[in-house]
Amino acid sequence: MTKRNKLVFAICAVIIGIIAGMVFVFFNQEDLINEDEAKAIVTERYGGSVEAVEEGADDDIYIVNVEGDTGTHKITINRHDSSVEAIETIAKPSEDTAADDSNTSQEQNEGTENDEPSEPEKTEDESGTAPSKKEEPAESNEPEILTVEQAENAAANEVGGNNVYSTWSGEGQNREYYILQIVDGDDEGALVSLNGVTGQVNKVVYLDVSDDDYGNIEQLIYEANTYADMVDGRYIEFDDEYFDEEEDDDYEDDED
Repeated sequence: MTKRNKLVFAICAVIIGIIAGMVFVFFNQEDLINEDEAKAIVTERYGGSVEAVEEGADDDIYIVNVEGDTGTHKITINRHDSSVEAIETIAKPSEDTAADDSNTSQEQNEGTENDEPSEPEKTEDESGTAPSKKEEPAESNEPEILTVEQAENAAANEVGGNNVYSTWSGEGQNREYYILQIVDGDDEGALVSLNGVTGQVNKVVYLDVSDDDYGNIEQLIYEANTYADMVDGRYIEFDDEYFDEEEDDDYEDDED
């Protein structure tokens, strides 16, 4: 083989290698979701409004900040299979509100200290007797109900992890909170039920939380609590196949 043929062969090999690399990169990029798709996945599953989206260091993930009713969360989305790799709560909604209320209360107190109202003059009625002071209303004996933030803190102290959903049932002193925490990785959860007045933990149900469950999280919480009511003990492993087996038994009875 002449030197010229060797040179031509080497150039062709380089060109083929470049083309193969470009094709490989092109098809791999086609498999990755884009920024708009990541936003759509988060809002569809969790609701709320997306505040920011950024790529991870290895370009295989998107990190989406979303603000919702339970606070602001940082959600990590895998760009290859659109799965949720992690959820982290980075802000609680009541923190800003509490700060605003504190500032307002401080301003009102300052205004009261600087401008104390004078006591109104007493006037006599037709009988010549000064009217008596109005009786102060009796203080309410109703117990104070825990806020959602206080309930979430109590659940975190019990099982750790990050909060992903909070709800409750009952009103007044009969309120019971149900706080769902992700405690290991992105799919092992713990549902903590606690008294809405005392904060005492009633039961902890450990369960698997898949990506599909976030679309119907209230149903998952309902089934887990229903199962927990049928099982003795404070710490319970949820049997996610129990309700499927029960439906199959009902179907067989109907056929008979």
